[in-house]
Amino acid sequence: MVLAGAVGLSVAACGSSSSKPAAATASSGTSADTVTAIPALTGSGTTVSLDASTLAALTSLGVKPTPYGTAVLNGANITFPITSGYAEIHSNKSFKPGYVIGSIEHDGSGLTLTKGSTSVTLANFVVDPGNSMLYGTVGGKPGIPLAFLDGSDLQISMSGGAVHLDGTKVELTQTAASALDQAFGTTAVKAGLELGVAHIAATGSANSYTGQATEVSRLTGAQTSVDLNSGTLAALTSLGVKPGPVGGASLNGSTISFPITGGAAVIHSDHSYQPGYIDGVVLHQGSGLSLTKGSTTVTATDFVVNPGNSMLYATVGKDYNLPLFFLDGSGLQVSQSGGDVHLDGTKVELTPQASAALDQAFGTTALKPYTLIGIAHIVAA
Repeated sequence: MVLAGAVGLSVAACGSSSSKPAAATASSGTSADTVTAIPALTGSGTTVSLDASTLAALTSLGVKPTPYGTAVLNGANITFPITSGYAEIHSNKSFKPGYVIGSIEHDGSGLTLTKGSTSVTLANFVVDPGNSMLYGTVGGKPGIPLAFLDGSDLQISMSGGAVHLDGTKVELTQTAASALDQAFGTTAVKAGLELGVAHIAATGSANSYTGQATEVSRLTGAQTSVDLNSGTLAALTSLGVKPGPVGGASLNGSTISFPITGGAAVIHSDHSYQPGYIDGVVLHQGSGLSLTKGSTTVTATDFVVNPGNSMLYATVGKDYNLPLFFLDGSGLQVSQSGGDVHLDGTKVELTPQASAALDQAFGTTALKPYTLIGIAHIVAA
């Protein structure tokens, strides 16, 4: 099963032996390649040691960098907490597009560049190590390619329950350079400008496999739709609670859809693979779901589907990666059409944490754990 249709990004692969571009395509592992996988990242952070000459150049332009959200600046080091993700490391270092692949999310943090009354905030970073790219949200638009990740000097180590990826150079893309030049009225910000050197410390329970798997290092679309359960909708209506779309989400009748903005996916040929034969993360940044009762509104956004552990996480207020829905894939049907993969029939059920929080917010005891929210249909490009 091939999950790649529109995967055509061509950049230098993080951890590859060359800094020349390598095509991002779905690839199959071999028995000679042992893969260490971390199916659900739980921390800790990506730190960038800002380049001294770049800082001096920004200062000469009157541009001041400051941390945004939960980012922390300590001297010339700025750290962005890891909020979710999937990562795997191949023992075969010639694996393409890169022997380290996955998707590492940093929701709720970022970097603000300010000159006079003009500020540009780069936030919600997504590190794509396989395709050597850092994406971010700018002006509410997710998935903007902000920086190339040159991993030609990458060093990997494991200690204290974390995998460390050190020595990756972070270099500004043409897209980001042009946007910053336009925002600040200059021509001095150039593509390839080295922002600094990245040090990633990612925690989570690791496992390994040697079997066949089809891997897609970056998802580029399309959407996850949920057919809302009529009984649950009726129960919400009786409680005076109204659901609605947020951001890029759309509501059509009783079906709500959330655009896929990124992620990575692995499909194992061994369907008994644990924690699940479909692994990875599917990102839906910039969209979400609201529940409103009178003057009270609860909004959940930036959904992260983790098929490996059958969970959907979300941002609620200032809390990131909250387990919102349990995904029951016992009736999952996988098919392919037009270069896309369709994952149909997954039941979406309220987690105990989410049901308790909603009951408290709306002053009820009616929202029970494992209430069926609806049936999900994922179309991944």
